[in-house]
Amino acid sequence: MDRPDILVEEMLRVGRQVIITFPDMAYWKGRLQLGIRGIMPVTSSLPNHWFDTPNIHLCTVNDFEALCKLKNINILERTVVDNTHSKSTLPMRLFPNLFGETAIYRFCRNSV
Repeated sequence: MDRPDILVEEMLRVGRQVIITFPDMAYWKGRLQLGIRGIMPVTSSLPNHWFDTPNIHLCTVNDFEALCKLKNINILERTVVDNTHSKSTLPMRLFPNLFGETAIYRFCRNSV
């Protein structure tokens, strides 16, 4: 998709509450690959190389939450999971942008 921000707006136009999920590009394994090896991350949740990925717009938990704030979107629930979709651990809950491999959000438009 070319404009995920517009997609979120359209989802909220159609539904009162929305659920979305995406791979967190700030996950520590991805940061490590980028920082040490100098390459874009290839992980179990992002198995493609930078040149053949179906993901056009990659983001982090912090990026998505900033978009929600900008668009006046109320985050009702957030969880982050690992590649097995196991329940969030304490580090995931304390530092979701670092330890969450996949982010899952439930949100709605803020009341005016």
